[in-house]
Amino acid sequence: MSKSTKKPKLGSASVTAPLERDTQNKKRSWWSFGVKKRTGASLVGGKQDARRYLLVWLIMALAMFVLIARAAYLQIFNAQFYIDKGDELITTVRTEPSYRGVITDRAGAPLAANAPLYTVFFDPYAYAEEYYRLVADMNSTKKDAVKQRTLTKLKDMDLVKLAAAANFPLEKLQAAVKIDPKLDASDDKKVQAALPKGAGSRRLVLLNRVSPEIAESVMQLEFFAVGREQYFQRYYLQAEPNAQILGFMGQSSDGSGYIGRAGIEAKYNELLAGKDGKVLALRSRGSQVIQEIEQIEPLVEGRDINLTIDSRLQYVLYKELEQVGRLQSARSSSGMVVDVKTGEVLAMGSWPSFNSNNLSERDGANERNRPVLDVFEPGSVMKPFTVAAALESGKYNTNSVIDTSPGSVSVGGYTIRDGGNYGVITLDKLIQKSSNVASTKIALNLPTNAIANMQMKFGFGAKTALDFPAESAGKVIVPKDRELSRRATLSYGYGQQVTLAQLAQAYAALGNRGLMYPLRLVKDQPSKEPTQVIGAQHAEAVVRMMELVTGAGGTGQAAAIDGYRVAGKTGTSRRTNPQGGYYTDQHRAIFVGVAPASNPRFAVAILVEDPRRQSYAGQVAAPVFANVMKEALRLYNVPYDKPLRQATQAPLS
Repeated sequence: MSKSTKKPKLGSASVTAPLERDTQNKKRSWWSFGVKKRTGASLVGGKQDARRYLLVWLIMALAMFVLIARAAYLQIFNAQFYIDKGDELITTVRTEPSYRGVITDRAGAPLAANAPLYTVFFDPYAYAEEYYRLVADMNSTKKDAVKQRTLTKLKDMDLVKLAAAANFPLEKLQAAVKIDPKLDASDDKKVQAALPKGAGSRRLVLLNRVSPEIAESVMQLEFFAVGREQYFQRYYLQAEPNAQILGFMGQSSDGSGYIGRAGIEAKYNELLAGKDGKVLALRSRGSQVIQEIEQIEPLVEGRDINLTIDSRLQYVLYKELEQVGRLQSARSSSGMVVDVKTGEVLAMGSWPSFNSNNLSERDGANERNRPVLDVFEPGSVMKPFTVAAALESGKYNTNSVIDTSPGSVSVGGYTIRDGGNYGVITLDKLIQKSSNVASTKIALNLPTNAIANMQMKFGFGAKTALDFPAESAGKVIVPKDRELSRRATLSYGYGQQVTLAQLAQAYAALGNRGLMYPLRLVKDQPSKEPTQVIGAQHAEAVVRMMELVTGAGGTGQAAAIDGYRVAGKTGTSRRTNPQGGYYTDQHRAIFVGVAPASNPRFAVAILVEDPRRQSYAGQVAAPVFANVMKEALRLYNVPYDKPLRQATQAPLS
C-alpha cells in the first residue's frame, strides 16, 4: 500500500482540525449570528455594527412603548381630567336664579313681590386678548377684504361707545384692559405678558343691579366681552304697615346670597326661595353664552305664601297706631285683629315702624314685632279670666255678690285698693268698675292654683301657634299656698308676663263661647283643632259682663260703636322700673274686646306703651279700638245688633 492511500491515525492533527472548526461555528456569539466568519479588522467591525443595529431598535421600541403608554394614560386612564380642562375653555356653568315666591294677603293682593334687576359686567382680559388677535390677523393678511372686516370689528370694540352707554369712566375701562398700541401682536409671549391680571381682570362691574331698561341700553350694543346677570330685588308694598310681619331680606352669613332675615321672610325662607338651577352652556371668547348644553341641577321656583292678613285692615290699624302714638308722645303702640270664628290674624302691627324697602331706616326698636315679642304685666284686662275661674269653680254664679268695703283689703302685708268704695257688688260690676278688691277676694276663696291654671288654659305662659321667630312665651307662675299676695296680684293682672297676641287669642276664645282656635297667620297651613277652654254659658256670661264696660258708668265708654254691642275691658298698669318696683309716672294703656257682642266676629287688642299726655286706657286705647273695630265690621259687612242712635238735627230756620 502506497503512502497516498494510507489512512490517517485517529487523534492526528489532520483529523481534529475539521471537527474543531465545526464546534467553533456552533459556539458563535448570539450577536454574531448571520455574519460571515472573518478574520482581523473585518470581524471586529461586523460585531460593532450588529450591536449598534440592535441598540437602535431597542431605543425605538422603548420610545414607542413610552408613546403608547402616554397615549393610553391621556386617552383612557386620565381622559376625563383633560376633557374637563378642555370644557373649561369653551363652556361655563350658568346659574338660573330661582324666582322667590310672592307673599300675598288673604285676597291675593301682593305684599312682597320681586323686581327684576340686572348687573352688567365687562371682561377686560377677554377684550384685550381678542383685540391683540384681531391686530395680529390684520397685520398678517394681504387680502383687503379680510383687513376691512377685521378693521370693522376693531371699530366695534371702541371703548368710547361702551363708556358712553354705561355712563362709566372711560379712563377706568382703558386702565382695566391695558392695551399697548406699540406691542407686537404677533408675538404670543409678549401678548400673554401684556394681558390684564389680578383683581378685576376678568370681571369689571359696569352697572350694578339696575332696571331692565337701563341694562338694555348697554346690552343692545352687543359689545364684545360684556355680559349680564339677572337678580330679583324684593319690593314691599305697604312697607311700613307690614314691615314687622313680613321682615326683610339680607346677606347670608356665609355670603351665599340674600335670604330672609326676619319675619315671614325668615320663617319660610326655604319655601319662598326655592333652589337655583345650574346649566352647562357654550361660551364665546368674550365670555358670552352662545348655547345651552344641558341642565346640571334643576331649577325649583319659590312658592307663594298666602297670609291671613287683610291689607285694608292692616293699613287702618297701622295708621291708628301711628296717630295715637304721635298724639300721646308714646314710646310705642301695637295692635291685633283676630277672626273669632277661625283664629285667623287679620291685622297685626306696631308703631314706630320702618320702610322695608330702605333698610337704612331700620333700628332695634322699630323692627320689633311687638305683639309677639314684647311681654308685659297686663293689668285689669286679666279680670275677665278671674271671673271665668270663679264661675267654673262652682262657688260663684252670675248673681253672686262680693263686699268690697271699705274699698281696700290687706293681703300679706300689702294693701290692695280700688278706685273708690264700691260696697257690695256683683261679678258684672267687678268687670264694669274694674275692682281689684273683688278680684282679690275671689282668688283667695279659690284653690291656690285656680287663677294661674285658668290663665294657662287660655294660652298664657305658652307661645301661640304663630310660632313667629323669637316669639315670647310669657310667664305664669303658679303660687304656693303661703304666697297670698301672688295669688291676689295674679287675679288683677300683675305678677305674670303676657304678649298682646296671647290677649287677642284669649279674648277671641271668650267671644267664641269658650272655644279657642289657635292663632293662624298663613292660610295655606291647616288650622289646628280648637280647644273648649270653659263652658259656653260661662263664656257668654263673661262677654255680657264686659258689655257694661263700654256702657254708661263703665271705664271704656270711648270704645262704644254706634249700631253694635261692644264687649271689652280696659287695663291701665304701671310700667316696671328696672331698678325695682314700678314707675309712678309711666303707664301702659290696654283695651281688648269683641264685637258684635251678640255674636262676636272679631277680637281687637290695642296697647299704647307709656303715653305721656293721658294715662288711662279708657282715654288712650279705647278710642283706637273703636276706630279699628268699626272699620273691620264695615269691611266685612257684619250686621248691626243694636239700634243706631238718631242723629241730632239742627232746627229749621
